[in-house]
Amino acid sequence: MVKGGKVSSSAATGKTPAPNTAKGGKPRQQEEKAIDETFEPLKLDVKGAQTAVVCLRSTEDTVLIRACDSLFKFADKSDGNKLMLHEMGATDILFTLTHHENPIVQRNATMVFGVMAAHPDIRRHLRKIDCIPHMISLLSPEHEQLTNEFSVYWLRYMCNDYSTKSQVLQLNVLQPLIRLINETDPDIKFNSLSTVDRILDDFNARSLIRELNGIEPILNNLKSEYPQITETVCNCIQKLATDPFNRAVIRDIGGLDRMIDFIGLDETKDVHVHCLNALANLLEDTECLDLIQSNGGLKRLMQFVQDSVVPAVQAAAAKAIGRAARKPQNRKIFAEQDAERAMVFLLLGDNDEVRIAACQALAVMAESMLSRETIRNNDGILTLVQMMQKDNPRLREFSTLAMSNLTQSNPNNIRELQDQGGLEVLIRLLNDEKDTTKAYACVTLANCSTDQVVRTNILEKGLIKNLLVPLQASYELAQAKAAMVLSAYGIDQKAREDIINNQPIIPHLVSLLKSNHDEVRRNACFAISVLCIEQAIAIEILRHGALEIVRDLNTSESRKSKFTEMALQKILDSHLSAKYSYLGRLESNNITTDGFYDMGPVRDGGTFLTIEELAAEEVNDRRPILLLYAPEKNVTQWTTTTTGGSYDDDISRVPFSSDDNLSTSVTAMKSSESKEKLGTTTTTTGRTAKTPKSSGKDKDGRSRSKKDKTSDKRDVSEDKKPTEKDLSGVTSSNSKSGYKPTADPDFQMYLEEIQPQIIRVPLSEQISTLARFVSEKMGGTISPDDVATFGYEVAMNQLKAELHSNVIPIGRVRKGIHAQRAFLFKTLADRLGIPCTLTRGNYNRAWNEVILGESSGSVRYPAKTWIVDILHEPGRLILANSSDARIYTILS
Repeated sequence: MVKGGKVSSSAATGKTPAPNTAKGGKPRQQEEKAIDETFEPLKLDVKGAQTAVVCLRSTEDTVLIRACDSLFKFADKSDGNKLMLHEMGATDILFTLTHHENPIVQRNATMVFGVMAAHPDIRRHLRKIDCIPHMISLLSPEHEQLTNEFSVYWLRYMCNDYSTKSQVLQLNVLQPLIRLINETDPDIKFNSLSTVDRILDDFNARSLIRELNGIEPILNNLKSEYPQITETVCNCIQKLATDPFNRAVIRDIGGLDRMIDFIGLDETKDVHVHCLNALANLLEDTECLDLIQSNGGLKRLMQFVQDSVVPAVQAAAAKAIGRAARKPQNRKIFAEQDAERAMVFLLLGDNDEVRIAACQALAVMAESMLSRETIRNNDGILTLVQMMQKDNPRLREFSTLAMSNLTQSNPNNIRELQDQGGLEVLIRLLNDEKDTTKAYACVTLANCSTDQVVRTNILEKGLIKNLLVPLQASYELAQAKAAMVLSAYGIDQKAREDIINNQPIIPHLVSLLKSNHDEVRRNACFAISVLCIEQAIAIEILRHGALEIVRDLNTSESRKSKFTEMALQKILDSHLSAKYSYLGRLESNNITTDGFYDMGPVRDGGTFLTIEELAAEEVNDRRPILLLYAPEKNVTQWTTTTTGGSYDDDISRVPFSSDDNLSTSVTAMKSSESKEKLGTTTTTTGRTAKTPKSSGKDKDGRSRSKKDKTSDKRDVSEDKKPTEKDLSGVTSSNSKSGYKPTADPDFQMYLEEIQPQIIRVPLSEQISTLARFVSEKMGGTISPDDVATFGYEVAMNQLKAELHSNVIPIGRVRKGIHAQRAFLFKTLADRLGIPCTLTRGNYNRAWNEVILGESSGSVRYPAKTWIVDILHEPGRLILANSSDARIYTILS
């Protein structure tokens, strides 16, 4: 080795060099040779992934190629290997290598990089680096086919994220993807179609595909020999068909016929389900459906549905038909192809999924009146009744849904349902495990209420007691439909009696008024409006706080509606005592009857009390409760014939006429305070019309005194027994009470005395006569200055002490001012047929208004409202809103 570190060739071989001499005997100078820098290939035996990752940093292409090849095989084995490489830092290095100038290095790096994207954690990292534009650039035809394949493979996984879809759309990725769809390589084709399928989740991409003429290339792969490709094509078409313009393109390029033909191929039955799902969106378009029908494709489809032996295909076809039938125009087309018969045929199979899909389709078709008849004629009612009894809860659910639509406004189907034993099944379904089934059963039963015979049959089978379950359901639709059933059957007397006998129905119905669901509140309000025609039900509705709830609803801008207003009006009209307490006014068409009482105004936050609750209170210094209770003989006879018991034992029942059954109100009288028998047998002998204050009062007093001596020894529970035994058609709370009001013979005497005086006289004279009569019975004329010293409070307190109660019959009052006289005037006028109002003012003021017209000769003037003076100048009519009227009604 010589200086300089260079080694001669001879030394390198271990030989001694021969001496060189020049001419003339001098040694020749040694020739210098150039250094050979070539290196024989070194085969590395890499046994660890870490070493291969380190090799990725090499500057030699051969090392990079082999390292990428090894890493590809390693990463492709499992997700755990992919994550390991990523944690070693391979991801960023591989992305750098995808920019390599050597196409082979670029290809192999792209292969590994594409496989790495299959791991979700790695994808999250990739979204943080700006790699999408470069990977899209690798889709160009200037790159190798494998580079294209794994670039689109990488993009397919990255498009799982919606933000990536939006980003790639902005980078015009669809155009290169459409080009790759036409490639012959099945892997490239599949990955490109899969990427397009995921991008089509963005609605904007669906129109871009059409603009880039990409629909036909996708459709051309429908009959691919690879099922994965065909399935992806069907998924793409399913999404594309949601756009009407895309449907037009598919229609124009013959896509419908190609899809129908594809469904008819037996060798492609594995993907028929996906094709039918795509066809479902196309069939929703009426023009597409018309085209299929004109080409005979729809008939082939109906036949295919029935002939197929693959349940999943039959179910998909039934769903497609059901979706398409949502449009009325399409239902007509399906009706022409006898689609209803095909769906009923599917119900006869053994597969529940097929039968569920057929029920859904029938439910949609039944929205057409013509289809309802067709389904019944094909034994659809009978078959659906059978489906409603199956063990599968979803099958029961959708068969009941179909039945609810079939029975809508169709008496023939309702009678057929009854004949096939469906009524008992529906009532059992009210207790089904699925709340939706309960709701659909309620709808069907509500539809059946239009037929009186069927309605009676349903009630006899125990409808009302089974309604409690859907009323208590947590599902709002079930609650709403149960309330709807109550309103539909509430017109029937038998239903109202069942509601009375099933007491939990009312509190649960009232609780629905508090629901946050609009339909629930609306149906509950309507049901209450209907049920209030029954006095006993109206009392229970009031007792459970419905009036306060409805009043609150009407003060809310968001919850107030015509239904809440109607419910409030009906509740108040059904109980005039409550109406007068809350509103302070009764109109002329609000006719007071036995049981009407005035407990005074209900203040804000206060509660209206029933007469039994008021009578149960200890005698106090508050204002007395004025009560009207003077049953006549003809009323007693009516009650006896309608209830099967005596009037004494059924005082809570009131005859309602068909015209104003909502305007009359009688409270069920009961309280544990009273220990007296009903005083309907009290006579009025010994009293004359001219001396109403003499013997009648004394006799009544003697009678009460005698009763008090015996009743003190009587147990309260013994007094309840006659009521519990004889009451029928009343609430159980009524029957448990021992309170019954004593008849008011004085009020009946007033009627007998005043009636002859107003016969055959003009209305204005009737009013004046009655006003003077009331004034006479209440202490006579009182000047405005003497009102404060009239002393009526002392007389009232004496009555309360004498009766041992805060409740005073109006006929017993002998001294009264505005409130007492107006009460007596209104109650007498209602029985005499004189229309008048009753209005409450402040400070114990009240007055009556009448409407009268004026005439002068042959000229008649418009009617005006007058206030009847029954205090200062009894019989005088004061023009409403005048200064005199204000003096009379307002305490100055």
